[in-house]
Amino acid sequence: MAIAIGSSEGFDLVEKNFVNKMKAGEWLILKNVHLAPSWLSEIEKKLYSNDPDPKFRLFLTMEFNPKVPANILKISRKFVFELPSGVKPALVRSYANVLNPQRSERIPAERTRLHFLLAWFHSVVGERLRYVPIGWSKFYEFNEADQKCALDAIDEWLDLFGKDKQNIDPVKIPWDAIRTILSESMYGGKIDNEYDLKILKSMVDQYFNVNTYNLNYPLFKSSKELDSSQQLVVPECKKNEDFLKWIDNLPKVESPEWSGLPNNAEKLLRELASKGFLVDINRIQVIIDLYYILYIIYLIILL
Repeated sequence: MAIAIGSSEGFDLVEKNFVNKMKAGEWLILKNVHLAPSWLSEIEKKLYSNDPDPKFRLFLTMEFNPKVPANILKISRKFVFELPSGVKPALVRSYANVLNPQRSERIPAERTRLHFLLAWFHSVVGERLRYVPIGWSKFYEFNEADQKCALDAIDEWLDLFGKDKQNIDPVKIPWDAIRTILSESMYGGKIDNEYDLKILKSMVDQYFNVNTYNLNYPLFKSSKELDSSQQLVVPECKKNEDFLKWIDNLPKVESPEWSGLPNNAEKLLRELASKGFLVDINRIQVIIDLYYILYIIYLIILL
């Protein structure tokens, strides 16, 4: 049995089933427990206050979160899976886990492009986290749930204004409502830095406007003039499989400019990592020197 954590329904299901599964020797999966790290102490109490069947197994899936109780980690066998970074892999994940033909290819026909724009936007938002503090000033908990909620909101607006029509004039799409939902609720609600919020709003304005339905609308702004083979534009696709083919043909080597960052962002990131490494080495050296001095004093006292 698998239960997603993060909603009141999820917590209720755990309360109803946890002890029963434990005593019956069945397997239980709790997903996304990083969303409620303090609640994990309750799970720890249940484990120690009951006598579980030897066949019982508890699986916890989570993202990195420093607030996860250390005791839970100590008694667990840990497996770490790092998803490939980059806009292209993130797009592939979006079409594998969130977007499907049954949903994206519904009328009006303009829905597929809007879903692609959300997938690209979500990929860029996530990729900028790799460049903290250049991409964002700090790390934010952007995840797949944000994309799913944003997708639900976009579909509701399209269904409301499309009214079962085969097509809708892009001008009539409620762009202001979509931009407000994304920049102030779905994604912007997690941002507490004014500068980061300005960056997010500029990205929302760039990807969600009527001009994105124009031919050869650029997906990023480059610091230099690029030829047509290097400039990425919104693909003229009608179906998910066509978008997937376009994604598959993207270059394997990505430019930071895809994420709205300067072309030397990768170099700056490596320089920051190198400086941090040197700082850590110096701290270790100070500790080693201190132990060496204490050891010398100890020898002197013995003599």
